[in-house]
Amino acid sequence: MNKNTEHVLNGLTFELHGKLPPEIESLQNNSKHVKDGDLFFAIRGTQADGHDYISHAVKNGAAAIVAEKLSKSVPIPQIIVKNSRAALALAAANFYNHPSKRLKLIGVTGTNGKTTTVYILNQILRTAGKSRATIGTLGYSVGDTLHSLNLTTPDSIQLQELLATMVSQNTEYVIMEVSAHALSLNRVDNIDFLAAVFTNISQDHLDFYKTIDNYATAKTRLFTKVSPNGFRISNADDAYHNTFKSIGNTAIYSYSISKPSDFHWNPDVEYENGINGVIQSESHQIPIKSRLSGRFNLSNILAAVSTAVCLGIDPKHITAALGKIQYIPGRLQEIHKAGFPRTFIDYAHTPDAISNVLEALRDMVPNNGKLITVFGCGGNRDRAKRPLMARAAAASSDITIVTTDNPRFEEPEAIINDAIAGFSPRQKYQNIIDRREAIKFAVENGNENDIVAILGKGHEDYQDIKGKKYPFSDIQVVRELMELK
Repeated sequence: MNKNTEHVLNGLTFELHGKLPPEIESLQNNSKHVKDGDLFFAIRGTQADGHDYISHAVKNGAAAIVAEKLSKSVPIPQIIVKNSRAALALAAANFYNHPSKRLKLIGVTGTNGKTTTVYILNQILRTAGKSRATIGTLGYSVGDTLHSLNLTTPDSIQLQELLATMVSQNTEYVIMEVSAHALSLNRVDNIDFLAAVFTNISQDHLDFYKTIDNYATAKTRLFTKVSPNGFRISNADDAYHNTFKSIGNTAIYSYSISKPSDFHWNPDVEYENGINGVIQSESHQIPIKSRLSGRFNLSNILAAVSTAVCLGIDPKHITAALGKIQYIPGRLQEIHKAGFPRTFIDYAHTPDAISNVLEALRDMVPNNGKLITVFGCGGNRDRAKRPLMARAAAASSDITIVTTDNPRFEEPEAIINDAIAGFSPRQKYQNIIDRREAIKFAVENGNENDIVAILGKGHEDYQDIKGKKYPFSDIQVVRELMELK
């Protein structure tokens, strides 16, 4: 796909060394993928610096280099910029002709609830007969076809390419999870959002952001990217609501479980075993009957419903869509068979998410039953939250089992030791490093009156160990233990 080089670099401030090639074949930020005629962007990362791979990109046939510093003995043109990431974001938007301008793009940010909010809103638009696509933790979808992704929010090149593909398939709406890292690392620069939705803030990624205020500030950047004719949606129940509310100058609407707001539940809403209630706004009363449970899902449903209403979707489609959803993949997804405990798989991997999920499940446990929880902590991620996750798990569980999640490049034993520091001396727990064995222990030590919660990986079908992804699915392990097909 040859593109005029001046078109690709339009709007970019740079210092040129050498003569630009008239055209480039494609954009690359990984020297391994460079082919003849490509434009290579040298990006400084947390693990590696792309400037160290310029010679490799040249060897593979790069037509020119975009970098933050001039390299000696490079025989091709060098385009020197202040920020390679920002330059890549603009170049990618130019290369694919700014596809977001031809889409109605809704961005959803927050610590928890992004995936569920995107999923619900997608089902509402589907029920309303809209052409739609999604991008997020579950992968990306166009219509009802789902594909895998490596990141919640892809890098600039892949993201712009995906959006261009969605335009070519006559997509009207794109609902997208927007991570804090994507906002901080320029992945969503030069993208026009029709709407931005804020779910909540709780501790996560402090290895990168150091403080929760820095983390929240990163997420507020989404609200600055809303088009002038767009709108913002914010959770009035969250401590950072006023912070988000103050960012941007487009129309803003709030939602709350119980506080005065633009969208809220009527007081008699039920949420312990399914959700049954009415969402109230100035102009609508929307009855909701859903198989989803838990107070946190009251908030997720509000986020999706308020967005749908602001998009002009008929409330009858909203009611119908919520009634059809059986579960959100890997989010309180139940697997059950007679003679076994009710078992729920969930992606909860922050202290707040664990508390929310277990509080919801606690309400479902019979008086003569137990809540058995299996959880682990991800490697090479915020170490400070590990003991907090253990504390949250133990607070609502009768039996807590600590195991391996995605250890990445850390030793599982070291991660578990960080976590168990959060248990009090009186709290009993099991330490089972092998995740399959931990799940087996939980399921085999429960009975029909018990509930088992398996937390941390949700929909994932792998374990990330020493840079390699090994096939592993919590859902599949439970189904095998219960001898389900």
